[in-house]
Amino acid sequence: MNTYYYVLLTIFCILAYMIVVDKNVATYITLLFKLLNINLQRFYFMVKFHPRNFITTWMLNRKIRKEFKNFEKDFE
Repeated sequence: MNTYYYVLLTIFCILAYMIVVDKNVATYITLLFKLLNINLQRFYFMVKFHPRNFITTWMLNRKIRKEFKNFEKDFE
């Protein structure tokens, strides 16, 4: 387990040294995290709004059935 922590510490120290020496590395890392965030949002929207996704169509059909039942109760 100690080896794992030493490897993580070594990687962190190397990154910290590179950030101190060259400010472009800090900008690059920031941009990488922004890109990761954008790709995660893209994946979320692709899953949520894809028309052939089983879960979203099931949720939409369930919502429509529920509204239809309420609509029928109002007319009775």
